[in-house]
Amino acid sequence: MSAQEVLEAHWDGDVPVRPIAIAQAMGIQVFKSTDLGCSGQISVLDGGEVELIFNDGEPLVRKRFTVAHEIGHFALGHLSESTRLFRDEVAAFSSKVRDPKEVQANRFAAQLLMPADALRLAIQQGGKTISQLAEMFRVSEVAMKFRLINLGMLRG
Repeated sequence: MSAQEVLEAHWDGDVPVRPIAIAQAMGIQVFKSTDLGCSGQISVLDGGEVELIFNDGEPLVRKRFTVAHEIGHFALGHLSESTRLFRDEVAAFSSKVRDPKEVQANRFAAQLLMPADALRLAIQQGGKTISQLAEMFRVSEVAMKFRLINLGMLRG
């Protein structure tokens, strides 16, 4: 399932996108922890329930991206009988990551948190800086810059 399909099915249209509400609407149980030892994880429990845990000790933009990234693992079908857990350290969110599933989950998270149409509308409504857009969508400036470059709205 693509980020666009998840947005169409579970997003209320408001910015910033609320990834925890989306996860819960998808039937994912979401928990926060201050002693997780990583940024986040998603797993399939023995009863088939899906559980997402994120590190509540991290900055807000990191927590939001982590939740969206973990939703990505679920929506993209990365969880299976043989792979029942994804545990993501901070390094998994770097632009230098090469693991295809982590790259896909990062791309999914960016698409979920910064929907292209909502981003275009925000830009059309007035000359906003990367910083202002990042604040509006509650993402890091680095994430916003990459998203704008990937959408062809900014030169890299």
